[in-house]
Amino acid sequence: MTVDATRSVQPIGQPDAQPIVAPHPSATTLRGSGMTVPVRPWPELPATAQLVLYQYVDLPAAHDLERWCQQLAQMGYRSVRTTALGGHHVTAMSARGFRPVQDLVLLEHTSPRWSAQRATPLSPSDFAEAALVDAQCFDLGWRLDANAIDDVCRATPRHRARRHDIQGRLAGYALSGRDARQVFLQRLAVHPSEQRQGIARALVDDCLSWAARWRAERVLVNTHVGNEAALHLYERAGFHQLAERLHVFERVLA
Repeated sequence: MTVDATRSVQPIGQPDAQPIVAPHPSATTLRGSGMTVPVRPWPELPATAQLVLYQYVDLPAAHDLERWCQQLAQMGYRSVRTTALGGHHVTAMSARGFRPVQDLVLLEHTSPRWSAQRATPLSPSDFAEAALVDAQCFDLGWRLDANAIDDVCRATPRHRARRHDIQGRLAGYALSGRDARQVFLQRLAVHPSEQRQGIARALVDDCLSWAARWRAERVLVNTHVGNEAALHLYERAGFHQLAERLHVFERVLA
């Protein structure tokens, strides 16, 4: 799927903002022992490669990971990061030369309920507009561009992408994924100028309703450690924190 990440769309309250556009060659595919992993430049950090490990339970074999790091260095990358991985991988990733660079709280909801409220679909042609809102909500290096939003949508067998508009412009969006009886609220962003109006809660409730429709046994979401506003939102919606933490890992390439 090709996504136009350069379409000129203005976010609410930011008339001069420009889309976040990351250099995006065709995704490189790294092949290992029983595993094929896509790699692309990390959004806004083109010298950092991203190992897209969304669909994998196990880590790549140590010898594969070492060979991949050598390949990425030869391609000009200076570092490599993973997508979020479970805390039980810390020891193994440290042994492979990686260190945690982001820590995430993991929350769970075990009784999602159906609601008649529905959010508007977010189509692939909207991803550039969603990336503009994302850029206003997250720090440099942790934002999603249109290509990364597309990656998230492909991370699970089924996904749901929804938007909330105010006066015809996108004010917030949410991405959710479903795998069997498990649903993931993968991304939630509301433009700062439109926060505290119930938009985030409406998008969370839409995800929970979708989960209930498919009889999901639990819904998972993560947020950065210390993000008290997000933790409060999720806990008010019925989520509770788990003991496990998630981590994004990084390795500097020689």
